[in-house]
Amino acid sequence: MPQTHVVGISDCKVAKDPTDTVITYALGSCVGLTLYDAQATVGGLLHVMLPDSGLRARTKEFNPHMYADTGFRSLLDQVLALGADPARLRAKLAGGANMLGQTTVFDIGGRNAAALEGFCRAANIPIEAASLGGTVGRSMELRLGDGSVKVRILGRGEEIL
Repeated sequence: MPQTHVVGISDCKVAKDPTDTVITYALGSCVGLTLYDAQATVGGLLHVMLPDSGLRARTKEFNPHMYADTGFRSLLDQVLALGADPARLRAKLAGGANMLGQTTVFDIGGRNAAALEGFCRAANIPIEAASLGGTVGRSMELRLGDGSVKVRILGRGEEIL
């Protein structure tokens, strides 16, 4: 039976059933990253808030999915545990808006996107498509059957990555 796995903010979900979807909402400066292996029909989605766990990694309330560095590793480990082959993984990204408009002082969205792009490159995972930047929020939905990602851009419609 098809399932929809909802990924919250600072959360990550993986799935293997080709009838399932994995979706996240409220990607403003946050960035969503999908990893997908078409042959194994394994995929997952990570919703990160911040680029680096640096000062928070040792606190009691630490959530690895809040940060690009620790969240990327968690998502990768989870899809591999479900049978994905690292050589077949493909990535897609969405979000990373500059929600404060034209200011670049606190461009958390740009920093989140750059961090995840760097981790994908370091792991030799090609980024097939992205919907990044701008000043409006997005939602992102991974369809396990074919690996397509539907991005809804607030006030601007949809696109398929």
